[in-house]
Amino acid sequence: MNLIEFLKERKAKSVKKVTGPNGAFLSIIEKDGEVTTMPIGKKSQDGTLSEYNVLISDDGQAIATINNYQDGETMEL
Repeated sequence: MNLIEFLKERKAKSVKKVTGPNGAFLSIIEKDGEVTTMPIGKKSQDGTLSEYNVLISDDGQAIATINNYQDGETMEL
């Protein structure tokens, strides 16, 4: 899912890319006014907001990335 679709689904009000000495992250103002953050993948730091996709990690953390990820092989254990 791309970043803009992800944020619209959450009904976020705005998003801003913040860049510092340790890398970049997204600052998101949620519909209730709360400010949350989303990390940007290490190799995707130079991307623009319209280029980002969202990857949800196994622990539920959303990460902005330019890479397109697809599910690979899955095995039920």
